[in-house]
Amino acid sequence: MTAGRLRVVFACALLLFAGCTAPTADSPVLEATDEPSVDETTTTDERPEQSVQVVEGDLDVDANQTFERVETLVEGDYPGTRVVVRDLTSYKTADYGQVPFFRVFGVSNPDLDTDDPAGLTTLDARVYLSPAEAGPARLEQVLAHEFVHVAQVREEMVPWFGGLSLGRVSLDERFARRALVEGGAVYVTDDYTREHLPNLTLQSEHIAQRYAAGSSGDRVVYGQYRFGFEYVNATIDDPADLAAVYDDAPRTTENVLHPGDTDDPAPLDVTTESEEFERVQSPTGRVGELVTRITLRDATGEDRAVNASEGWGNDRVVVFEEDWERSIAWVTRWDTSADADEFAAAARTLGNETDTEAFRTTRLDDETVVVFAGSESFVETASASGNVTISA
Repeated sequence: MTAGRLRVVFACALLLFAGCTAPTADSPVLEATDEPSVDETTTTDERPEQSVQVVEGDLDVDANQTFERVETLVEGDYPGTRVVVRDLTSYKTADYGQVPFFRVFGVSNPDLDTDDPAGLTTLDARVYLSPAEAGPARLEQVLAHEFVHVAQVREEMVPWFGGLSLGRVSLDERFARRALVEGGAVYVTDDYTREHLPNLTLQSEHIAQRYAAGSSGDRVVYGQYRFGFEYVNATIDDPADLAAVYDDAPRTTENVLHPGDTDDPAPLDVTTESEEFERVQSPTGRVGELVTRITLRDATGEDRAVNASEGWGNDRVVVFEEDWERSIAWVTRWDTSADADEFAAAARTLGNETDTEAFRTTRLDDETVVVFAGSESFVETASASGNVTISA
């Protein structure tokens, strides 16, 4: 997959009204992107360290006041930044079909509202803000969210900033780490909203509403914000303690969804024997509990999807190809036999919502369930054996 495609799939600006960090190379979310350029002739290098400079447009918000309020909430003391006013509509795109797991299992593209304000923050703490049709109060809320990201960067709160690469890290870990970053920003923004924008809906409530009412693609986006916020809310009591969230932080969405749990993924080694189908590299690796929940939900409903994804121990996504058509063996390991029973029953409902892919669920042992999905010929002939070998 090219860097350009990765930008489309994982572009931070999918975040609608809530901001996003680091749309630059080696960010925790994506390997490489095209960062928006800035007209440097509109700026000056001789600016006060604590100031915020707004360039390339105007804002109906006092950016310096918003910055200082966020700085006070996190009890920080760090240099200001530059806010670039920019139309980010072109970043509000996502083709999840470029990710084989999402395409085969029917995870839709998110339904992005181009009229919503949007923001993103780079790893050098530069903020891009797209006001769209937002009023001053909502725009201030988005800006506050972005300024929390500035604090995360300036105060060096997040140890993995600049250290995660798509080639080395599973989708599950990327989502877990991004959930902590965005959940921290939502947590502080909620405190900001209570204190300075009391007539505005809390950002966490808005996100929860969007997650509940959204498509599977919307839940991929909003789930990281919603459950990241819930984790942070359960972990600290004050925005001033935000940095503590990133000490010994979870590497799985299972541990984000269940604050206080520190389980490592269960052992799971997968080998393949390619016969008719060619194994190809996957950008997914491990999808984790959150994506498992989202994948099941359209077929089973919310409550059953939540129950069927709990007890997740580990998983591996193995992608095969024949005549440019991708198919998948999704190998899952569960904490107990009962957990595996529940997932297997739910997984057997996959395919009820689509007639474009074939599905088959196989119980390999007490704690291992394999879901074959994709072309009919793959699903009919692929097999799983031992602990665990996939033949296709």
